[in-house]
Amino acid sequence: MSIFDIFKKKKNPAALGPIVSALAKNEIVMEVDKAAEQIAPNASKLGGMPYLPKDFVWPRFCDEGDENPLSFLCQINLADVKKYDRDNLLPEKGLLYFFYDCEAFRWGFDPADQGSARVFFFEDTDGFVPMAWPEGIDEDYIVPEMAVRFASRQSYPKYEELEFHSSVDCEWEDYDNALEELGVDMETEDHKLLGYADIIQNEMLTDCERVNRGLYCGDPASYKNTSEDEKIAIGRGAKDWTLLLQLSTLDKDDWELMWGDCGMLYFYIKRQDLAQKRFENAWFSLQCG
Repeated sequence: MSIFDIFKKKKNPAALGPIVSALAKNEIVMEVDKAAEQIAPNASKLGGMPYLPKDFVWPRFCDEGDENPLSFLCQINLADVKKYDRDNLLPEKGLLYFFYDCEAFRWGFDPADQGSARVFFFEDTDGFVPMAWPEGIDEDYIVPEMAVRFASRQSYPKYEELEFHSSVDCEWEDYDNALEELGVDMETEDHKLLGYADIIQNEMLTDCERVNRGLYCGDPASYKNTSEDEKIAIGRGAKDWTLLLQLSTLDKDDWELMWGDCGMLYFYIKRQDLAQKRFENAWFSLQCG
């Protein structure tokens, strides 16, 4: 009998601590480095001009007939973060880029949102150049350049997605108390890579899997027409998704980009796609308070 069975049958709060502790994953916190004086073109950073192939075609999204240039959010030099990637999930080298259409402001609920957020990965960056912003982009959606620094930290799932990571059956209060006993601060809302998402509303793993299957998930009522077999398959598939990047409010001096009302932008990826470096298959979700 496992410790999970003991807790489920006896509802023993004392057994919850080791269960929660075993759920820990590493996350890579990304902080703005305000002390940095210069940023190399290929350095990890938020905003600015991305370092890309000369023939790179800037991504655009068609929103109600208008072709919007996506905003460049950040680039990650994977060599910078390798020593912080304690679970060895990311490639050892290369550049990873994240873009989003800040004008269309899609939420990731609809398969039609495909293309409004994009992730690019280049392992070989020889001959790359700083890429100028495209014509037609709104100046309000040009993210100013910000240097970043990284740190490792333990990450734990929010209660909203606990069922995807553990078979334990417990109340929110018990889970919260177990995290508190471990000294875990679950109120963080940082920029970060990997780990678990700092959820604002509901878990997003199911949404990622539903959209991946071509299903709209912006309206809970739309789920009623899904067959029981497909619901089971969606639940299993949801467990394959993992957080790739989380971005909180971006701000510098008098410029600010907030995701709705104090929200977050999340990029998720299936574990097998992460292992095979298929970052183009990532999906996104946006939540706000």
